[in-house]
Amino acid sequence: MYTSEFYIMLAKYLQLTDQDKIDFANKIEQCIRPEGMLCRVPIAQNSEQEGPDDLYGVLDACMALGNTTIPRKFLWCIIKYLGFLNNVNPGKWTASSFLIRQPQLFACIVAASFPSWKNPLHILIRTCAMPLFWFSALIIAISCMFTPTNSGDPRRLGWHLMQTLKPVSITCWLASRVFLWRLYRQYGPTGMEEVASQYYQPNGQNPYSEYWVTD
Repeated sequence: MYTSEFYIMLAKYLQLTDQDKIDFANKIEQCIRPEGMLCRVPIAQNSEQEGPDDLYGVLDACMALGNTTIPRKFLWCIIKYLGFLNNVNPGKWTASSFLIRQPQLFACIVAASFPSWKNPLHILIRTCAMPLFWFSALIIAISCMFTPTNSGDPRRLGWHLMQTLKPVSITCWLASRVFLWRLYRQYGPTGMEEVASQYYQPNGQNPYSEYWVTD
């Protein structure tokens, strides 16, 4: 997720280069098994069962960088293994590996795989997945309603979810307005910079707390 956030910020500041896109893809590909499951670390190293957190960050970066290859690997893996993304023992069904228990994660994979508003096939596929986007909009709108302000991880996940889906879904874009209204009310005009300042240590002395672009 941290690598993804770095490249997302480059895109936000319009400093992204073609070489950055290549570097991002190479770094993430090192963490993807041949079967299509994402691992937290390069696959040459030992990796525990991956959770949804890193997927949200990677998918947001793929959306920002225009990379459809990586999310389509995840999508094919979901189809092949019926939603069980077991990166430790591919093909084995476990409760922790059933990552599409979060429909909003499935929506992010579809959105990042087919993000175009000009390609009729992309629009058709997203239309078929519309219930996923409606559900995700609800999740975005209510995200972190009762989360303490000193808890940054849920807000980072909510932010990645919002950033991935709002470019391709009007309902998710509307829900993002609610998410951002709540965020600014709780943290002030700096928004996600303040969240990053609390989450990444030392407090206020890291690049994310200075350069995070909220919207």
